[in-house]
Formats: sequence, structure tokens, C-alpha cells
Amino acid sequence: MQLGADDALVAVHALRVLRRLAAGVAAPRWQMSGFARTPGATPRPMTGRNLMGQVDGTNNPRPQDPDFAAKVFATGPDWMAGGSYAVLRRIRMLLDDWESLPTDRQERLVGRRKSDGAPLSGGPDAGERTPVDLAAANPDGTLAIAPDAHVRVAAPASNGGAAMLRRGFSFHDGLLADGAPDAGLLFAAFQADPARGFVPVQQRLARGDGLSRFLRHEAGALFAVPPGAPEGGYVGQPLLEG
Repeated sequence: MQLGADDALVAVHALRVLRRLAAGVAAPRWQMSGFARTPGATPRPMTGRNLMGQVDGTNNPRPQDPDFAAKVFATGPDWMAGGSYAVLRRIRMLLDDWESLPTDRQERLVGRRKSDGAPLSGGPDAGERTPVDLAAANPDGTLAIAPDAHVRVAAPASNGGAAMLRRGFSFHDGLLADGAPDAGLLFAAFQADPARGFVPVQQRLARGDGLSRFLRHEAGALFAVPPGAPEGGYVGQPLLEG
């Protein structure tokens, strides 16, 4: 179950209400809390940033894309038709190490400008929505998007078209024993089939993502999220009663 609200107090209250209503039927086994930019914090809608300071979530599938449903919604088995598979990961960021890097080094590892999220392949006039050109080169002949840059390694073009609908949240759970921040990203991604979405992308990231030196994957889970309930029914009814 995922709860969200613009006001954290509202989300916590909803959690308490649902937990009370579920008493005797269901019990929580674990819980993670995260946060994102409040929509009203900016004068216009814009992509949020993660704790590394980078714009995060630009190249996300959009509902208006013709292949959105094929990428996000499962077609079977019958009880999952119209649902989605959610991958959840707790990724701690080594923020002290990351923040010691100069900005241009950070940008090279990500493949985008830190100021506005524009791809390094787009030149000075590029914006966040400028398409990434993985073949673009610098005047000296080197690739504008480095071979180990995160956007190159994670791009659908580098993974046989694999894509996920990402919905991540930042977290900050205080300090570790050594004084480093226990903070990072609660990565959540929805897809029609993890074997064609998350798995191939993660395997490629594990082999060649330069950003991985500043990340620690500490927990993960895969959830089957059934489709919405029909009128008069409830979520998961075909599975539980089929």
C-alpha cells in the first residue's frame, strides 16, 4: 500500500486510520517514508530533483505516448490484466563523496547539466526536454554523453527499448554511526513485465554505470499491483476468489 499527500500530516493520519480499520485482518510488516517536492512550491509544474541535486525523472513514459500502456500495464494472468508490477528499492546515496566532486564531474557521470537537466549532447541551447543524442561527440571526438554516464546506460535505446514509469521519493533517516547521512532515494518503478523492464536495465547499470560508485542498494522488493476495483468489487478480487 502506498499513501501520499501534499501535507505529511495528512498522509500519517490516513495511515493510522487504515491501520485501525485493518485490525484483525491485516498487519503491517514494514514501512518506508519518503518525500518529494510539493507541487505548489514552484510557479509551474516541473521535474523534481533528488538529494544529489540532479533533475530526476525527465525521460519517463507519459500517458499520451502510444506505447505507454504496453510498457506499464500487464496483460496477464487474468487477475493482473490492467495492473502493473512495482519494483521498490531503498538506495542510499553517498552524499559526502558526491558533494566533494566538482559540478562538471557530477554532470559527466549523470549525462545532464545540473542547473536545468539538459542533456550534455544538446549544446548550450538545450533544455531539459531536448532529446538525448547518444551519438553526439565533442569537438575533440569524445562522446558528449560519456560511455558510463547514467543516462546512456539506463536509456531505452541502450536496453532494447526497456522502460519503466518511475515514481521515486527522497528519504533522510538521520545519521549513520560514522556521521554520514542515511539518505537517498526510494526508487519505485511500474512496468508491464519486470523481465522486460527493470531486470535488463538493472543488469546493464550493474555492469557500467559510473554513478553506482556513489550508491548503495540496501533493500528491494517486487510487488504485483492488481488493477482497480470494478463497481461493487474490491482490489484483488479475481485473485482471491478466482
